[in-house]
Amino acid sequence: MSLGPTDRRSFLGLAGATFFCTLAGQRVEAGRGQIDVAQLSNGVDVPPRVAAANGNGAASEAVAAAVASGARVREYWIAAEQRSWNIVPSHRDQMMAAPVKGRSTFQAYAYRPYSADFGTPLGPATVPGPLIEAEVGDTVLVHFRNKLTAPVTVHPHGVFYSNEMDGAYKGKWTDPGGFVQRNRTFTYVWECREGTEGTWLYHDHGPMDPLPVFRGLFGPLLVRQAGEPRPDREFFLAFHTWDPSTTGLRNIYYCLNGRAYAGNTPTLEAKVGERVRFHVYGVDNFFHTFHLHGHRWTEPDGTIVDNKGFGPADSFSFEIVEDNPGRWFYHCHVFQHLHQGMNGWYVVS
Repeated sequence: MSLGPTDRRSFLGLAGATFFCTLAGQRVEAGRGQIDVAQLSNGVDVPPRVAAANGNGAASEAVAAAVASGARVREYWIAAEQRSWNIVPSHRDQMMAAPVKGRSTFQAYAYRPYSADFGTPLGPATVPGPLIEAEVGDTVLVHFRNKLTAPVTVHPHGVFYSNEMDGAYKGKWTDPGGFVQRNRTFTYVWECREGTEGTWLYHDHGPMDPLPVFRGLFGPLLVRQAGEPRPDREFFLAFHTWDPSTTGLRNIYYCLNGRAYAGNTPTLEAKVGERVRFHVYGVDNFFHTFHLHGHRWTEPDGTIVDNKGFGPADSFSFEIVEDNPGRWFYHCHVFQHLHQGMNGWYVVS
């Protein structure tokens, strides 16, 4: 039986309904339309410790202890919000000089930075969320407010934190930081002890995980060595997927920082002679690679690399001294991902 004409992108994106996860006692399947996160969350009971806190999520004792420790404190005010997000604003694929057909706008979840005490927004809600940055020896306070209808959280990688600062849902053992309800605020306290230096990520780990993550609730977390000199250019790249199960769109998009296809994904720029640092992390169910045309870098063990593989929630960074001018591609070398949007420009002058 003929199914009619199928273009390359449609062929690569063909998939039936597959098991996705189990949430709120319900089996969730991909391939059956957009999953309603808010509706699913109605089936999740509020954990006892969360109910007992009665919305008092300030964790005042932990915050006071952090301030009294004498460590330098870095504070962030971040909210989770819903916003309209266009995955392919230009509706073009510059790599193949071709149009990208179909709707590409949906309602994403995103983290948004605010001034102190949530006074005013410091910018729009973005995918990925704002950079959380610190140095070894610092204590990080993340004041988090949930403006979504489903409970969500902030969970960090790489840094040290006590059990109640995990930001993870644990059923009946959940602390308030693992189940932040609508219009509630919780302050997370994280310690950047010796050995936490590196490039990491943060993301939702609440009761609806991974759906809010796949809808946009993730961002970069960077711990530098104290006094470390900054590079001339620094780029943070999240490799992730927008799936019809979370967007309600027809197509699957393989993305870099929320966008798909060169000309929509970040165009990175540098100059010959500059120190350029790349920070890369993965935030979906797939394994990816990072390939940078015309360049290579050296791993700590001396291995020379130009295509590095990584999996879900893996993160890494590398630095080069730029010596090769031109218009280059950077992309995932899983060919299906490459040709469904996971590519961008690196322009060296």
